Amino acid sequence: MSSVREDRTIKSRPKEELVRKSVPSNKRRKKKKLSKEEFEKRKKKKRKENIIEIIKFMFPIVIFAVFVFFFILNTSPHMVDGDSMKPTLLNGDRVIVRRTKEPKRYEVITFKPPVKSEFQYVKRIIGMPGDLVWTEGNDLFINHQAESLPKASELSAANELPDGTIKINVSEESLDQMSQLKKIPKGHYFVLGDNRNNSSDSRAFGLVDGQAIEGVVSFRFAPFDHIGWIK
Repeated sequence: MSSVREDRTIKSRPKEELVRKSVPSNKRRKKKKLSKEEFEKRKKKKRKENIIEIIKFMFPIVIFAVFVFFFILNTSPHMVDGDSMKPTLLNGDRVIVRRTKEPKRYEVITFKPPVKSEFQYVKRIIGMPGDLVWTEGNDLFINHQAESLPKASELSAANELPDGTIKINVSEESLDQMSQLKKIPKGHYFVLGDNRNNSSDSRAFGLVDGQAIEGVVSFRFAPFDHIGWIK
């Protein structure tokens, strides 16, 4: 007796969708209202992050600027102490000094004075090498335009003095030095403070040797409301 195998066909059910469709809702989630303390905390955090980003951005620029100023341009920072250069420079001003061996007339320089001092002086160049000089009494006359000294009879007459002549009252010490000269020697300078009533300068100690000059005051970087080039 033969057996019969019955084939059973099983119909597979359709797979159920596993992804549920989101049901649209008219209700929106309400944002959590921050307290005043939380708001200030977040504000400070954001401000701190902004400052950090600014520092990260500015740091390489500052380093590069320092490198340029102090190495490529051969400069050094100084702080002004005193009022001898008012109104050009004020007490406490911070300036950049550009080192140079050949300063020009009317430039402001820093130098080691020919007197005992722990500090460098800052003054303006008035007399340059080659300028004509002569004295009368306690007065010194400097001229960079005239080709020859005026006649003795003309020394007292201001209207007879050559154009461009500067008249300066000097000390006995400075007078002893300057009266021996007809021209300011090579490599030497006559300097004055802009605040003539409160300045120890060439009127007191005579000429400044060029070897003692550090450089020219070129830029003021503090205080911030007075930043700018020095003239």
